[in-house]
Amino acid sequence: MRLRRSPSPFWTGAVALSLLTGVTVSRLVGEVADRAARLGGLVDVAVAARAVEPGHALRAADVEVRRLPAAALPSDRPASAPIGRVAVVPLVAGEVLLASKLAPEGLLGVAALVPPGHRALAVPVEPGGLALRPGHRVDVLATFDVAGGPAGTGDGGGGTAAPAPAPTFPVAVAALVVDVGDDAVTVAVAAEEATRVAFALARGTVTLALTAA
Repeated sequence: MRLRRSPSPFWTGAVALSLLTGVTVSRLVGEVADRAARLGGLVDVAVAARAVEPGHALRAADVEVRRLPAAALPSDRPASAPIGRVAVVPLVAGEVLLASKLAPEGLLGVAALVPPGHRALAVPVEPGGLALRPGHRVDVLATFDVAGGPAGTGDGGGGTAAPAPAPTFPVAVAALVVDVGDDAVTVAVAAEEATRVAFALARGTVTLALTAA
């Protein structure tokens, strides 16, 4: 009733509240702008819109563009045109898409996952073996049969010498799994390891051992 008789206090309060809100918003916007400037400004970068497995060729639905502070970006170069390129490592949603985590443009399939300077070889495997997938690391172990036994072995009574244990040793360490099939696993090994793996495949038995490396 008093406001209806004298509206001046109401409108004075409303104007004062509006001015206070405007000043507060302006101050907050200014603080955000100053903080962004200190971080090098905002830049548009491509990020993963969802989790991506190695070997997956990025589609438009896998990529989105976000404005992020330049100073908060990784030191590696962001990918400028990621769509169509293959992820060579697992990607998580929201992760900045770096050129180093994507295969060179034009490489697809297994070839896209082979690191530079490496060679890919298919290793036969038995059904029911390790549950491997692209991106895993394995040691490649070779076993060779050796006839006879080592010097000085035997039954102690002039009998037949006991057979020597078949030697097993690594021919490649921390090889990258790039493809998994029903009867073979393709691994990428360093160039100097490729000849040893090939020899083991031809002359011995090859076993893959999963490693955390």
